[in-house]
Amino acid sequence: MRVLLCTPRLPPVGGNVTTVRRIATHLEALKVTVQIVTTEALTEETRHQAKSFRPDVVHAFHAFRAGIGALEIAKETSAPLVVTITGTDINIDVLQDDKKEPVLTVLKASSAITTFSPPMTEAVSAVDRDLAKKIRIIYQGVWFRPQETGDVRADLGIETNVPVFLLAANVRSVKRPILAIEGVQLLRQRGCDAHLVLAGEILELNEWQRVRTILDNRAWAHYIGSVPPEKIVSLYRAADIVLNTSEHEGGMANTLVEAMWLKRPTLASAIPGNSWLVRNEETGLLFNDEHELAEMAVRLLTDQSLVQRLVRNAYQWVRFHCDPIKEAKEYISLYSLLL
Repeated sequence: MRVLLCTPRLPPVGGNVTTVRRIATHLEALKVTVQIVTTEALTEETRHQAKSFRPDVVHAFHAFRAGIGALEIAKETSAPLVVTITGTDINIDVLQDDKKEPVLTVLKASSAITTFSPPMTEAVSAVDRDLAKKIRIIYQGVWFRPQETGDVRADLGIETNVPVFLLAANVRSVKRPILAIEGVQLLRQRGCDAHLVLAGEILELNEWQRVRTILDNRAWAHYIGSVPPEKIVSLYRAADIVLNTSEHEGGMANTLVEAMWLKRPTLASAIPGNSWLVRNEETGLLFNDEHELAEMAVRLLTDQSLVQRLVRNAYQWVRFHCDPIKEAKEYISLYSLLL
């Protein structure tokens, strides 16, 4: 089987990058021939490359940014199109007049649609009920490249007894990094000498300028840029609590499932894309605003029995549901059905 994985133009690291590389790696481990191409602003070179590959299946990650070009390739190669829906597709693109119709065109023309979670399936169905019959939920796997050792705390001059909060997210307004800063600041005002580490690529200059202005006055908040995949485990292990402050999510934020796999407690915004995964008081804690973030943080920092229970439950869930080989087998099953 030959599968063409189509992606948007992406930064060196990030959720979609991690997802595509993980799936490609494990499809190849199961003897599937894979090629990855960028189909955003489809070029003749990419078109020729795709045709020469002669795919049995074309699989786009992101309906608007990758799906439009992927649909052209699928038609030209007579291959079925699979589209993996992202949070941006449903929560932003379909609400914009210039993007809604292209997204719907891609989804209606696809042979199958995949989502990462039940809330995303419901959101896609709400956009067009006819799409529901071709949606399949495939949970994301967790996978790390071979890791390099590192000491994030020492690099930043943070002592071992100081609580560290981690927000690993590319700098975009939808990720709400300022909410993380405000929440940790409220915690510090309660007398806790906590630090915040922000890690990710700058994707929105306006949002970065807002964040930078705030960071200039807060020595306890550190922006360290994008972290290579080979060093991501050291970053998680340096954190006492892993945050997700997103305004919306596609259903399985990589940072949350990775933190759960590595037995780090999670504190996430109470949105549908988070709350089905971080089940409040069961696999993590949820908050609605910066005040609740600070309140929940106090609980995690002072109640070790709570932390142990949450971490244990979260680890058991991801160990069962997030095996990357199981994920790849689910995609192969779907591809085979279409063929």
